[in-house]
Amino acid sequence: MNQKNEKSNIIIKTGNNEDIIELQMCANEFIEFIDDFEINLHNKKYFILTAYYFKNLSGILLADNVISKIDGLEKIVPKVQLIFLFVNPVYRDKGIANLLLNYFIKIQKKENLASIYINLPQKYKFGKNFLEKYDFVQSITTNNNIILEKTLWYDFGIESCDFYKNRKDISLDNYS
Repeated sequence: MNQKNEKSNIIIKTGNNEDIIELQMCANEFIEFIDDFEINLHNKKYFILTAYYFKNLSGILLADNVISKIDGLEKIVPKVQLIFLFVNPVYRDKGIANLLLNYFIKIQKKENLASIYINLPQKYKFGKNFLEKYDFVQSITTNNNIILEKTLWYDFGIESCDFYKNRKDISLDNYS
């Protein structure tokens, strides 16, 4: 899966285990904060997009490769967690983060996921402002963190199926 932007010589492609050395060189200060990164990478628990600028690894997007578990009717919508998006400071202001995020969103839409979410430190205003440009909205606030979420499905305001239970003139058998 490759996407090339001719104007800026940026190539976006999916990462794999062979990229571990380059991944660590590019974003080691962030990767070291991810518990069991190498183990999870080798067990294919991550979805990775890499950006190359003139054949140099310049950016990384890391997300869970496991869709959030379904544990009841309220959590039946499939979600994916964006773990981090990093562009090497040498290659910033070239549109690399925009390409990585846009490509990731397109892939998740094709996979029919309902939303993408990310957990950020509350103090990380730059990241919050960047993601809000892509329609991520703050959904939860804790003491030190915020969760931003981008909806990929639109439910037209329907939040519950409870109204069917109270209607005697509708049989759910007619809809199966």
